[in-house]
Amino acid sequence: MTTLLDAARARRDAAPEPRRIDYARMNRTHPRNKAALTRATKTRDPETIARACRAAVTEWNACGAWPDDWNRWQIALDDALGWNDHVDLRDL
Repeated sequence: MTTLLDAARARRDAAPEPRRIDYARMNRTHPRNKAALTRATKTRDPETIARACRAAVTEWNACGAWPDDWNRWQIALDDALGWNDHVDLRDL
């Protein structure tokens, strides 16, 4: 008979190795993503801001982690859309 702990250990051992975070890439690209968001925000165009947000999310996913200030992109997108509209960054 398999116990609950044996089943949990089997699932743990079958899980793939976790991805490593590429900190060097994040340190290179994060300032560029922030600058792109600033430029997009100055246009006040929701589509332009959404494109900058989508590019940043794609880069973060490729690096393996989101930065601590990821909410800066969410706030910019929310502000561009207006008070009664919301699109989550993960949905871009």
